[in-house]
Order: sequence, then structure tokens, then C-alpha cells
Amino acid sequence: MTPELNDVDLAGIRTRLDEVDRRFVRVLADRSRLIGEVVEFKRARGLPVVDRTREDEMLVRIGEVAAEEGLDPRVARDVLRAVIDAFTLLEVEQLGPDH
Repeated sequence: MTPELNDVDLAGIRTRLDEVDRRFVRVLADRSRLIGEVVEFKRARGLPVVDRTREDEMLVRIGEVAAEEGLDPRVARDVLRAVIDAFTLLEVEQLGPDH
């Protein structure tokens, strides 16, 4: 039984999605390295982990970039919010909750 054309097309799309996901992980790894630098900076200066003003600015900016790229800004903001939250947890683990 041969796969239908739609199945072949779906397999190709999924392969391309897998590549996008790999690139996404590489971007997250880059971000993780930068967060390491942020942790060291904050540790040296006794700065708090959370900077809500900065986070709010990032979310506004990413929404604007998403709109420019034709992506629903809600998707970009939701993903960035999840990324910020995940990395904030790592910062708290490294710096302690009192920072």
C-alpha cells in the first residue's frame, strides 16, 4: 500500500517542523548562556532576579516584532512569557529566592 500524496506532504512538513524545533532549541541554548552572564552580573551586584519593568518591555517589543513578521502577537508573547518564567526559575535556583 503506497502512502497517499497528503501523507507524503505531511511527512515533509513534519520534517521541516522538526528542523525549526532544532533551531528553536539552539536559540534557547544561546539564551541560556546569556542568562548565565546575567546571573553573574546580578550576583556580583546583589540585584534581584525579577525585573518586571524589563519583562513588560520585552513582551511589548516581541509583540511588535511578531506583528511585523505576520505572527499573531499573542503567540509570541505567550511563548516569551513561558521562556522568561523558565529562565527566572533557573536564576532563582542559582541566586536564591532573596535576590
